[in-house]
Amino acid sequence: MSGFVLVDDGRGRRRGLFPHLAALGLVHAVTTRDGPDLGDEPSHDPAHAVPVGALAAELELDGVAWAFQVHGDAVLHAEVPGYAGPGDALWTDRPGLGVMARSADCPLVLVAGERRDGSSILGVAHASWRSTVQRITARLLAELVRAGADPSRLRAGIAPSAAPCCYEVGEEVRDRALKELGPGAAACFREREDSLYFDLWAANRAQLREAGLRDEAIVTAGLCSLCRNDLFFSYRREGAAAGRYAAAIGTVRAP
Repeated sequence: MSGFVLVDDGRGRRRGLFPHLAALGLVHAVTTRDGPDLGDEPSHDPAHAVPVGALAAELELDGVAWAFQVHGDAVLHAEVPGYAGPGDALWTDRPGLGVMARSADCPLVLVAGERRDGSSILGVAHASWRSTVQRITARLLAELVRAGADPSRLRAGIAPSAAPCCYEVGEEVRDRALKELGPGAAACFREREDSLYFDLWAANRAQLREAGLRDEAIVTAGLCSLCRNDLFFSYRREGAAAGRYAAAIGTVRAP
């Protein structure tokens, strides 16, 4: 089975799934243009709760927590459904509760696994280039480990986003990455026809590996939101009118 698959959710809408995360007994989904569109309202607006609630119900979760994404490095601990505040990563260990992030080109990184006592713990990061160079994925992993997660029992999925084939950036982005991430970040940039491209997938895979995840536990979906704008919203293709797709994950409460 592929590391990332598109399936019909039973309502005629395509959903993305990572089989290696589903094997943990968790529920998760990467939405597509089929909906719901998570970009209709600002994420700190009460109206944003409506499409999020619909997604939670479809996943059979009690609710979902989300943040007002600010392209920073803050990681929030979600204990109840709803708006959790400004930040770019959330984690929870609460049965029945999911966490969600939204995007229109930025990678969304799902992480899930177990503590040493076997209990589930999971999170999601919105890894825009600014958050990536501020090590948002590494910071999420540090919080999970601090809360008892065993890195050897964690798995991660990097959702569709702007790929290195299309994600063109300026020299100031590479300069910032080298300053914040170190000289190794140079490998995440490619020069082509006098243009510079940032491989955000590789940059976040590196943070996951550094945190202790095994290579085989990390799956990159490998779909570019610019190339596959028929499937995913893309700010770079559509501008301010672009909607938002989402990645959500949680554990269903035991009966």
